[in-house]
Amino acid sequence: MISLRSFYSTPLNKHSLVLIHAFPLTSNMWDEAAETVAKNAPSFNIILADMPGFGNAPVLKEWTLAAAMVDLHHQLHVQDMLEPVIGGLSMGGYAALAYYRLYPNEVKALILSNTKAAADSAEGKKGREEFAKDVEARGYDAVYERMLPKLVSDSAKKKNSDLLPKLKRWISSSSTEAIASCLRTLALRDDSTDLLPNISCPSLLVTGEDDGIIASEEMEEMASQIPRSKFISFIKGGHLTAVEDPEKWGSVVSSFLNVL
Repeated sequence: MISLRSFYSTPLNKHSLVLIHAFPLTSNMWDEAAETVAKNAPSFNIILADMPGFGNAPVLKEWTLAAAMVDLHHQLHVQDMLEPVIGGLSMGGYAALAYYRLYPNEVKALILSNTKAAADSAEGKKGREEFAKDVEARGYDAVYERMLPKLVSDSAKKKNSDLLPKLKRWISSSSTEAIASCLRTLALRDDSTDLLPNISCPSLLVTGEDDGIIASEEMEEMASQIPRSKFISFIKGGHLTAVEDPEKWGSVVSSFLNVL
């Protein structure tokens, strides 16, 4: 169902960090940030996961986040990665919370970046379906028009002229069928709000103060409900904090990992 890519393997083989990508990107979004983590937290293996239809993972017409996390758990156990740190950005954060709900005693820590616990409202679900149908009708143009203005901050666009072309390349590497299917999966995801007070592992929450998709205030409120959590907001950061400033994101995560 999902595809795993080993980004970094440590000879110490002590711990593992699994990172799950945002919609509608692939695990490639993590490469630069993961390089910083590998350098600064070298005792952690780094595994990058691709959700169904993204990267090398097969396209599925129908799938759920919970089923994907069961598959992830199975694949990690086959590799003897028994107590991983699970991290994700946006959709990846939804997935990380779904993993924790299923396996609360098998998660060393959580990294939740630019995400939220609440499920889609009725209006939000309707919007996802309209988006999916638009993708099926118009292809990638529908994704670019709806997503690119909100994925990264204006500040990041000004600093890095290659950012938007890079995002387009990542988006177009997945089929429109996979993108539409994922939208429907996200619309049906479980609400994780009730889970927050019961999260017992250390948790790092990262956001950008100019996130155009999930407000930083919403993530700060989320962090206040999670015991043992640490909250960090990037000044002028947008939705894809790990892509806009991968060195900073990787450094923040490395500092968190090194004290676990």
